[in-house]
Amino acid sequence: MARVPLSNTGSWKLSFDDQDVRGYEALDAEGNHVGEVDRMIVNTDEKRIDAIVLEDGTEHPARDVSIGGGVVYLTATVPEHAEQVVAADDNYGRVVERERVKPSSYSEYADDFRTHYGETYAATGNEYDYYKQAYRYGYESAHEDVYRDRPYAAAEQDLKRSYASRYPKGNYAEVRDAVRFGYASARGDRL
Repeated sequence: MARVPLSNTGSWKLSFDDQDVRGYEALDAEGNHVGEVDRMIVNTDEKRIDAIVLEDGTEHPARDVSIGGGVVYLTATVPEHAEQVVAADDNYGRVVERERVKPSSYSEYADDFRTHYGETYAATGNEYDYYKQAYRYGYESAHEDVYRDRPYAAAEQDLKRSYASRYPKGNYAEVRDAVRFGYASARGDRL
C-alpha cells in the first residue's frame, strides 16, 4: 500500500471539493480545539483518503474523521450535524486521477518546443537540433507506463538515469529543461 500526501499526488484530485479538509479546525469528542488539519494522506492503491495529519504531526485514520460546518471531528461518535464525508467507504474519501488529455502526437508540440528553445536555450549558441532529442525523450517518456502517473519532480531521477543509458554521449544537465518541458507538455501540466 502506497501512502502519500494528497499534495504529492500530482494531478489527482478529490471526487468532491467539499472533501478537502486541509486547513480545517479539528475538534475532539468533547468539542475541544486540538489543532488544524495540515495534510490528507492518500492510499494510492485504493485511490482513497486513508488519514488526515494535524499540524503537530498526529495522524488520524479517515474512518474516525467526520466533518460538518467547516470543522473536522476526530471521533467515531460525531455530533448530529456532522457528515461522514471522508469516511473510508466506497462513496466517500475517494480520490480520482485527473482526466487524461487526449493522446496527441509529438509533432503537435513542435512549435511549442521551438518557442521554448528560443526562450530557454537560444543564447547558448547551440542549435535547436541539439535539444530536439531531449524534447522528444521527455514527451515520449511521459506516455510510458512507468512514468504515466508521475509528475516530473517525482520521475526526474529515473528519467535522468534512463536518458544517460539511452544517450551515453548526452549531457542531461544541459538539456534538463527540454526534457522537463517535453514531459510536462505530454502530461498537460502547466509549468
